[in-house]
Amino acid sequence: MFRRWRLFRRCRMLAGQCRQDGLRSYINTCKGLHVDKLVNTPVISVDLELTGLDHRKNHIIAIGWTLLDQGRIRLGSNRHIMINADQSVGHSAAIHELTDSDVAGGVPLETGLQELFGAAAGRVWLFHHAGLDLVFLQKACHAWAGITPPFIVLDTMHMELAMRKRRGLPVKQGDLQLSTLRSRYNLPRYTAHNALIDACATAELLLAIASRMDPAGSLRLKSHARYF
Repeated sequence: MFRRWRLFRRCRMLAGQCRQDGLRSYINTCKGLHVDKLVNTPVISVDLELTGLDHRKNHIIAIGWTLLDQGRIRLGSNRHIMINADQSVGHSAAIHELTDSDVAGGVPLETGLQELFGAAAGRVWLFHHAGLDLVFLQKACHAWAGITPPFIVLDTMHMELAMRKRRGLPVKQGDLQLSTLRSRYNLPRYTAHNALIDACATAELLLAIASRMDPAGSLRLKSHARYF
């Protein structure tokens, strides 16, 4: 209850400070968002492609997302947006097979953010390793709209780690990588990697983890949600 009250108070303050109408609308939906069972909680699964891991000098070069409603992935909601960054794609060229010319044909980051937060309105965010993507989104939002918006977040990596700790299972280096966990849950291997594919892969992993945690199919998300 205290977390929801604090979120409501923060949203009211940020809505008054926000310079962008689209982001303000997203903030206003956060105030009434209720985290319940997976089947009753709208979710947006998101992944970013980055030029590197340091938010102080690297940039977002692609955003991908898919939506989950009633505990099912809505493949018709899939979206992948290339972002026109002001630097080379760096290591992403090897990982995601992107080139500088691919990125040069993208849209401005502000356009991508506007679409993303429009899709995220009224939804809980889902990431695999949320901390990395969130720090880039927070920085981008501050430059775009002058504020850092609230995020209600599920993290498949964090959920799996918490479950293993409760069951006294060991965690070795690399065990919590997205591809490793998908293999453990007998999910198909995707040979290509981009922001949309990884967002869909994370959504599938959430459903697999939820089924493991609650075979009856009524996993409550409240204890797994984190507020940023």
